[in-house]
Formats: sequence, C-alpha cells, structure tokens
Amino acid sequence: MRPCFRSRFRRLHFRPVWHFKQREKNWQKQAGLLLCSGINATPNDNRTTTVADARRTLESAADFTRGGGSPAPDHDADYARRTGRVEAEQSRLLQWAEKNGKVGPSDRLPPVFARGGEHEVFFQKHTQRYLKATRLDRQKGYGIALGSRTHGATPSEYLDRLALQNRIFDDDIRLERVVANNGRPVIITSQPAIKGDVPTQEALDELMLGKGYERLAEGAYYDAGAGLLVFDLFPRNAIQAADGHLYPIDPVIQRIAPDFGDFLRQAPHTINLR
Repeated sequence: MRPCFRSRFRRLHFRPVWHFKQREKNWQKQAGLLLCSGINATPNDNRTTTVADARRTLESAADFTRGGGSPAPDHDADYARRTGRVEAEQSRLLQWAEKNGKVGPSDRLPPVFARGGEHEVFFQKHTQRYLKATRLDRQKGYGIALGSRTHGATPSEYLDRLALQNRIFDDDIRLERVVANNGRPVIITSQPAIKGDVPTQEALDELMLGKGYERLAEGAYYDAGAGLLVFDLFPRNAIQAADGHLYPIDPVIQRIAPDFGDFLRQAPHTINLR
C-alpha cells in the first residue's frame, strides 16, 4: 500500500521560505507511517446518498445561521459590522445545532494530528476520516475570507464554503457536530482520507480552467458568472489519486461581488497577501 499524501490542512502566512521547508520536514516526521484508505477515490453504492445528505445538512446549517435568505457577498463590511454579524450567527448556529441534534462534546476527539491556520485536525482511524475543528483564536474563528477592510469568515460563510466545495469538487465533507466553547460554537466537520500524491500547480490550473474559471493568480481562480472566488488552491491543498483524478481538499471558496472581482483582476497579488 502506498502511503497517503500527508494533507497539510493549514494556511500559510508571511514567513521565509526556509521556515516552511522546516515545518514541512517536521510535519512529515510527525505523520510517520500513517496509511490512508482511498475513500473518495473509490466510490461505493452508498456514497451518492451519503454525499447528498451531507450537502443538505451543511446547506441547512448555513441557511439558518445566516438568518435565511440567499448567501451574498459581504466583502465591504467594516470591522464593527462583521463582528456583530459573527456574534449573531454564532447564536443562531448553536440554536440550529440544538434543534438538529448536532450539539456534541469536544472530549471525544482523537489526539491532535495537526494544527493549522484555520483548524485543529484529528485522524479518526475507524472511519478513515479526518476531523477538523475550527479555531476560534484565528481570523474571526471560521476561516479565511478576503475583504476590503477586514478578513475572516462568519460561521454561515464557512458552512457555505464547505457546501460549495462538496458541489464543485464532488467532495464528501460532513458537518459532524457543533461544540460550545464559552458560548462560542466550534464547528467540527469530517473529510475522507484519500490515497495519492501531490499534484502540480499546472494540473490544478487545468482542472479549474476546465470548470470554467479564469486564473487570477497562482492558486486563485474566479467564476464571474457564479460570483465565486476559489483561492489557496495550491498543491499542498490537493491530492492526485492513482487514477489521475484531482481532489482539492482544502481550498478557500468565497462569494464575491462583481466590483470586487474586477478589483482582484487588476490587483491579483492581493489575493495571497494575508
């Protein structure tokens, strides 16, 4: 059996190149001889139903958390407005989790496998899935989102991002539970372990161009018609299975307005400046 690519599940910030090379060596050392099963790469008869249920759950949670209505870009919001929205959505997410039986304890997680810029990551051996818990101490607590004045996603934007990833890349991300941490919800999801290797950036470019996206910068792609920006799609955040199929495992997907899309076309270097 071939060892799986050790998914980094992390966000890179401004650090020297040597720093990342050293962290990569440490990561590989920590990962050891862990072997992963190719769950996504080998669909079974139950996968279609399971994936459909996962998508509905994520969409339901995202809809209730944002207070109803269609998801919309919010890149021009200032700090006060974003902070207020995050707090309101946190309250609604806890309500949704209670109503839908998704409130869960945090003490049942396996030992931490990795700690990245957005998540703590755990490997669940009996399901061969990675569990990912959002970090309340980073960004606004729910991952990256680009903005004109402030960065960081709200809970509903984070959930919407995962639902979009399932749809765009036929992934199988599941909302496992929501854990309250001093009244602030930590979102715990799971994702299948996939056996494969690191793809090239050129292969990822070809994948996204084939889906109708335009390339704005390295690892960043834009679908103006759908109003979707996909970025941080670097080889470290994707896996290429033995059959050649590409699996983006940890890109950032964000809804943006046309004016912000035009700005990013003119200043694509700003996308990866976080």
